[in-house]
Amino acid sequence: MLSALSVTWAQAQPEVSEFKKIFRLENNKTIEEIKVDGILDEATWQQASMATDFWQKTPYFAKAADPRTEVRFTYDEDNLYMAAKCVQSSDIVIQTLKRDEFWDNDGIAMILDPLNTRTNAFLFGVSAAGVQWDAQYAPNSGINSDWSNKWHGEVKVYDGYWTAEIAIPFKILRYNDTNMEWGMNIVRGIQGINEFHNWTAVPESFWPPNPAFAGALVWDAPPTKKSGNYNIIPYVTGSLNKRNDEDVEWTGNAGLDARFALTSTLNADVTINPDFSQIEVDELVTNLTRFSIFLPEKRTFFLENSDIFGNFGIGPVTPFFTRRIGLDENGQAVPLLYGVRATGNATDDIRVGVMNTHTGKSNSSPSLNQTAVAAQKQFGLSNIKGLFVSQQAFDDFDPQRENSSKNASLEGLFKSSDGARSIWAGAHRSFKDGFDDKSGFYNLGGQYQNSNWSTSTNIMIVQENYFTDLGFNLRIDNFDAIRDTSIRVGFNQWLTTADYTIRPKKGKIQRHNIGFENQLTFNPDWSFNERNNSLRYFLRFNNTSEVNAGLRNNAVELLFPFSFVSDGEPLPATRYNFTNFELGYDSDGRKLFQYSAGAQLGGFYSGSLNRFTLGANYRIQPWANFGVEYQFNQLNFPDPHGDELITALLSKIEIGFSRNLIWTTLFQFVDQSDFMGINSRLQWRFAPQSDLFLVYIDNYDVIGSEINTSNRAVALKINYWY
Repeated sequence: MLSALSVTWAQAQPEVSEFKKIFRLENNKTIEEIKVDGILDEATWQQASMATDFWQKTPYFAKAADPRTEVRFTYDEDNLYMAAKCVQSSDIVIQTLKRDEFWDNDGIAMILDPLNTRTNAFLFGVSAAGVQWDAQYAPNSGINSDWSNKWHGEVKVYDGYWTAEIAIPFKILRYNDTNMEWGMNIVRGIQGINEFHNWTAVPESFWPPNPAFAGALVWDAPPTKKSGNYNIIPYVTGSLNKRNDEDVEWTGNAGLDARFALTSTLNADVTINPDFSQIEVDELVTNLTRFSIFLPEKRTFFLENSDIFGNFGIGPVTPFFTRRIGLDENGQAVPLLYGVRATGNATDDIRVGVMNTHTGKSNSSPSLNQTAVAAQKQFGLSNIKGLFVSQQAFDDFDPQRENSSKNASLEGLFKSSDGARSIWAGAHRSFKDGFDDKSGFYNLGGQYQNSNWSTSTNIMIVQENYFTDLGFNLRIDNFDAIRDTSIRVGFNQWLTTADYTIRPKKGKIQRHNIGFENQLTFNPDWSFNERNNSLRYFLRFNNTSEVNAGLRNNAVELLFPFSFVSDGEPLPATRYNFTNFELGYDSDGRKLFQYSAGAQLGGFYSGSLNRFTLGANYRIQPWANFGVEYQFNQLNFPDPHGDELITALLSKIEIGFSRNLIWTTLFQFVDQSDFMGINSRLQWRFAPQSDLFLVYIDNYDVIGSEINTSNRAVALKINYWY
């Protein structure tokens, strides 16, 4: 019995490979119908094996987590079922009724690794209000909560405890029908006491959903392959648009997404003329660096198994980034005409991915076809993987041979069997007409972590002709403010970090973290370019409030003149040394009223930067959030380089009339971008994974004291998951 095994568990952490031998739970087929209503009244639940005696994961690692959690599994021909009883000694905390928000709510979730990879997993959970959360977990990229699928879950709240039932259709999972054991773990969040619990003994230095530390769900007979595993999601949309002084224009559109199984472990996705109007708008940020920023992918078509393509490169250099698909060379959106993907496992230890997309043309860019092929071979927690990416321009149906680019990558990762030590290396090359040399990117690094220490070091060499037309390269383009152009300059970078964490077992403090970071950047000839040193301190209290402080010292050999303000002469290309101090505070996140404040004071190149941020949110549990955030940036440089005040205001209102009817409104004003806008979205989920969206968009150009309408639109979209 699991409980007996847990009691005799030693504090010494076992090898990852031993987890399934110690934590085991039988999963037997039911002969009765399971009604997913949160009421555990079926006889099957009384007879099923029980996983209990959870381990405390936070605020510190300990056995015999309290309050008690009991979890059982069963299955029938079509579904895997989980039932949970969660004893609740504190008030239930529900931050939102919005789907895919798990970590700030009381809730419980399963972690499934059907192919026993110990690296990738599905996650399905519910909050204590019955709100669903689903995600995929992958190394490096972590949890992808934007991935969603169709399944069922309900809860029932009683005096002193709550219960949950979840049904996961086999058709949405990728599994081998010969496996008698699946990797499985459970994570429970209890916000009232600020604790997370795991069924297995996940070490302190690892995030709770990490499937490396999963136990075993042991089947009496493995589930059979399911035929007819497909989804078709057609949509129709209509919108009214008005730009500046133009007449109102009506547009209509239609398209579809489809998903079907090629095998029980390989999945295909097809999209034709997709429309992304329902996707949440990006929140703009004030950028006071010399380089561009990185925004995450949210579009549904690209999300499942996205790590197969996206987990190449490191930090500031990524060979393939799907956010580049659907943008022209000026960063403006162009239509995605179609997309086709096949991703998943060819065998239990070989993952593959193939993708092809085609985008329409714009005034500044031709029509483009993009292809990506990736493969990964697992060796326990280690792997070797390769990627090939191609982009080809078209003039109608004729390829423009001179307008194409290709990238190839080969990477390897060695990770010790306990997950504590890692070494990685990568070699990347781009192929573009007219650029035959200096077109490589190479990186080498390692990491060590235990319950107290986390240290890492990585060195990369990025040559000036390494192009990532379908990727992201943070600092290859250097803007020259005098000539008003960007100049490609390769760079070499060495980053080293060290963090030490203390987790007191008594008192009001959950953990202290002291960290150090050293980043050295060199020019291609290894002459000095930039140094960033930081010393940081983080303090988290048991009531979830947080304090962070940091001291940064920077030295920059500016290669080209650059300006951070709209008026004044650019800063000259010379050496700058400056130091600044940061301090921030976030209040108790469980309270109905939450607030945050932060400041950065000190030098900035030849001048100074004083930054202040204030944020507040009021919650009416569980149905409403009213939030506002203000940012103040005062830049001062010596004459003749100018001064400027840059501000930003963001307000977000979310009202959940029910779990299936959510209204979200985002207001943004960012004077650095001369932008002010409103995006208001009403989402009605009238059937599982089937939605009606009503979206209102009102954007303005703000030039000084003048405010001019740039775009105003109302869109209605309906999609149905068949």
